[in-house]
Parts: sequence; C-alpha cells; structure tokens
Amino acid sequence: MTSKRSIAEPRAYFSPIGRLRMLAGDPALDFANTLHWRDGRQVDFLPNYRSLAEWSVAAGFLREDEMRILCDVGASRPEAAQAAHSSAIALRSVWRESLDERTRFPTPRRSGRDSALEALLASALADPRLLISAKARAGEPRDHILLLPLARVALAIASLALIPGDRKLGRCEGDPCGGFFLNTSRSRPRRWCSMDSCGNLAKARRFRRRASAEDGTDVNG
Repeated sequence: MTSKRSIAEPRAYFSPIGRLRMLAGDPALDFANTLHWRDGRQVDFLPNYRSLAEWSVAAGFLREDEMRILCDVGASRPEAAQAAHSSAIALRSVWRESLDERTRFPTPRRSGRDSALEALLASALADPRLLISAKARAGEPRDHILLLPLARVALAIASLALIPGDRKLGRCEGDPCGGFFLNTSRSRPRRWCSMDSCGNLAKARRFRRRASAEDGTDVNG
C-alpha cells in the first residue's frame, strides 16, 4: 500500500499493519518514529525493503514511479534488497539512540553515538547521484539504486542533526510512546506527539487517578 492524504490530515503511511501518521514535523524524525508503540507493544512499520520504499513515498523521499522501480528491482534481487533494508534499519537504530540522548540532556554533548551516526551518514551519502534519480545508469549494477531511500533519509538526518539551527527536539511524554518531534512553538509547550492520541490518554489517566483517590480505590494506568 502507498500513502493517502487529505487536506485536514497530516501525511500518513497506510501499511498492512495499520496507519502511521507523520506527526514529527520533520521527515528525519518521522523515520525514527517508524519504530512505534501501539497497543502496549513496539511495532516496526519497516519490516522489509518494500515497506521502506512505500513509506518513503508517504514521507516525501520518493516519487511513486521511483518506488515502483525499486520494488521491481528488489523483487528480482532479494539479497541486495535485504542488505539495503538492513542498512536503513542500522541507521535508524543509531539515529534513535542519538535522538534519545539529545532529548534527555538539555546541554548538547559529543558522544560516541554522534561519531557512529556521522559515519553511517557519510557512507549513505557517498554517491551523490543517488539523491537525483532511481533510474539505473549505463555500466552500473541495477541493485545499486536500491540504496536510494537510504541516501535520501540520510540527507534529511544530516540536515537536521548536523546543520546548526534553532530547532528544538522534543519527545512525547506519553507512556510508552516516546515519539520524537520538532517543537516549533515559540513558547515550546508541546508535550505530546498528538493531543488527540497520547495527550488524551494522559488526560484520561489523570482523571482516573483523581477519581480513585477520591473514592479510595487503587486504579493504575
């Protein structure tokens, strides 16, 4: 499945396991949030190469025609597709670790995760031609273009993480959500990935706790 979008709704990826709304305010953070808590368990919305390519359309990293080319090549070269997918998941893992550290500590500090992230980004961006087209070039192995989603995601991460700017990162306080987002509010009050999901759940929990305190019962959650 590919993405659907209405004027009233944010971008969303419609996958076989459900809808994933892109609420982060930046595609690099939306990539981190593809490992997502739902119904009390962590769900990976990018379990294989095809899902990575389809999600990349919803995120704005690929055109539909590029996605179709990549899925066709991936189907004919499954080992190369699996390798490209594994590289993307490795980048996501290190990116999430870096974001976790950045949102936990108010004062930025250099760490080993930064070096690991920079190394992965440099590798993903080593061929600038991948940022331009999904069409195979003469004399070039077709499976090389399978790295296109990785290269474009890496460019977005590099833009957000390595280029200085007044961009405040936040993390949803919903338990156990913890989704990352770009806090663009001047007063920086944002606490939730979305008020209509994690925000409302938190309000409902507070209401139940107050009610239980008043009547003497023990209600958790």
